[in-house]
Amino acid sequence: MKATGAATVLGLQASIVGAQENGQGGEVVTTDEQPELPDAQQRIDLAERVGPRDFHEENYEIINVHRRKEAVQTLLRDPEVNRVASDWIAHFISYEALTNHLDAISIQGPTDYTVDGSLESGTFDVTAVDRQTIYGLIDRRRNEIVALQIEEPTDVQWTEEYEQEQTRRVQLLLDQQEIQQYLQGKDYWPMIKVAESITSGRGLAHYEISVVILYAVDEENVSVVSGFIDVREEGNPEFLTAYIVDDFIRYPVQQMARETATNDESVLGQVPNVPVEKRPMKTANNGFHRFETLPEQQFQQDNWDIRWEPPETQGVTFWGEYNGKPVFSTMNAMATPTAYGLPPREGRNTREWYFPDNEPVINGHHIFWDIHSIPFGGPGQLAKIDYPARRGHPSGFQFRTHYHTGAQGRGSVDFHTGAQFGPYNYNISYEFFEDGRIVPIWRRHGPGYVVEALRNYGVPEDWEGEETVVQQYLHLTALEPTPGTTDGGVRTQVFDGEEWVTPENEFYLVGEPGQKVRFSNPDGSEQIDVPLNRNLEVVVVRPNSDEIGPAQDQVTRTMDREVESEFYHPAQYVDDESIQDQRVIFWLIMEASMDEVPHPAGVTGYVAQAEFQLNGYEN
Repeated sequence: MKATGAATVLGLQASIVGAQENGQGGEVVTTDEQPELPDAQQRIDLAERVGPRDFHEENYEIINVHRRKEAVQTLLRDPEVNRVASDWIAHFISYEALTNHLDAISIQGPTDYTVDGSLESGTFDVTAVDRQTIYGLIDRRRNEIVALQIEEPTDVQWTEEYEQEQTRRVQLLLDQQEIQQYLQGKDYWPMIKVAESITSGRGLAHYEISVVILYAVDEENVSVVSGFIDVREEGNPEFLTAYIVDDFIRYPVQQMARETATNDESVLGQVPNVPVEKRPMKTANNGFHRFETLPEQQFQQDNWDIRWEPPETQGVTFWGEYNGKPVFSTMNAMATPTAYGLPPREGRNTREWYFPDNEPVINGHHIFWDIHSIPFGGPGQLAKIDYPARRGHPSGFQFRTHYHTGAQGRGSVDFHTGAQFGPYNYNISYEFFEDGRIVPIWRRHGPGYVVEALRNYGVPEDWEGEETVVQQYLHLTALEPTPGTTDGGVRTQVFDGEEWVTPENEFYLVGEPGQKVRFSNPDGSEQIDVPLNRNLEVVVVRPNSDEIGPAQDQVTRTMDREVESEFYHPAQYVDDESIQDQRVIFWLIMEASMDEVPHPAGVTGYVAQAEFQLNGYEN
């Protein structure tokens, strides 16, 4: 040991002596004398999109939490960017990390909204005036602009059309004296989503409560009236409550611009433009989604054979084989339960925390069990992104989907012009690699109802120093594992950190680091391992035709009112049925604790992820 250490030190000393003899020592390097950077255009051309396996440990999550706001602030220090953004009345942000230490960022917004229509007609024509999109590539080591492009302003128009039952709900808000006073001198238009099938709140369950949103515009601001409606009696809705939310985004881009000191000169025209293929995918097409990278509905790549179908209400449906052998027969994004105003968790699992009475009534202000469909929350399928072998991981690809209200048909024009209060906005993606790894990723963008919750929902009745949890997401992925076989059942095991255990019956498990769930072929070598890091929760049950699930012989979300009205958490399906050598449904519960991150509404991203590992699939 000593000899080795001495040799190392002597070698180091020799190197220092050699450097001094060659005239390379004795220098003082100032911070202004930075090494020359690679050519900007080459750096841009070679940049690629990244995923979790391109980063060490949890750095991918950290990048998404931290860098979006930093990238926006770097853009706004440019005088030309700042001049444009300062005039906006609302905004929309999109962010993606690239290789070569680049952040792809876009900001966009209009200078005004005009509204033509009335509740009597049920039609509102809305125009976002002079909407502009600004694209940037930011050096995330130095917070410097590497590429910049400002699109020309354009008016963006869309129409809101509603049936009589929907306008009756709007009228309930307009009948409230405080709302009438607030809307005086303002233009407004409603955003109504018939959301009772996915909503619980104020002690009411599925199909008993819904929401209505009014966007209000004056000369300088756009604000929101957020209403909750009792819809238990069909055709006779009743007003419950409403909140006036003046600043429904925390740290809005236009406000940040007005408060940001700018550099002396703009780099616009001095640095390259931002190529379409390097822009964030959901805003790359002049502020809207880019769809041309979608694959065929069945394709082979990196030892995988993937078949997919567009969403109904449970996201894209996938079937997968690896090395010619089955892995899962169906996989779906079943729900994203988004809860607001929860009490402190106090060590409870998510079922006990969200639904302590084992009923579909949230233990908080309200919840949306988000569905993932095209008409309601599309666009659904968005792109296939190829990953070369790099940074120690093999080649692979990501199948990306995106969901926020109104994304199909009119193309999310409202959301993408800044009218983004309330409805969801996140990516659900699956990465498949040549070595048999699958990485499910849920990436949230916001803002949701966060500001409303911060301003209005108060503290728990039994408050003892810990505040209400403003917002907490769960994301539920479910699949039918078929490790090497679709004939008969599978074997299910749990590694508890010390030894493998074979549970006989259905179970709900809160994972801990070092634990795993394994599905294996009883008559073969194929295995699917799921590490339970990041406090993942899992549910393993038998498929039941009277329960919601991903299998084709199960109920699809919102397709059966009775079954949907009883759904609240996959743990509710755990009974005493035997699971060994049987078909099983595997529910993976990922959490996104937005309450714990800074700047939670609209300017901070969040990533929840997991990993499936295949073994014994050799050709």
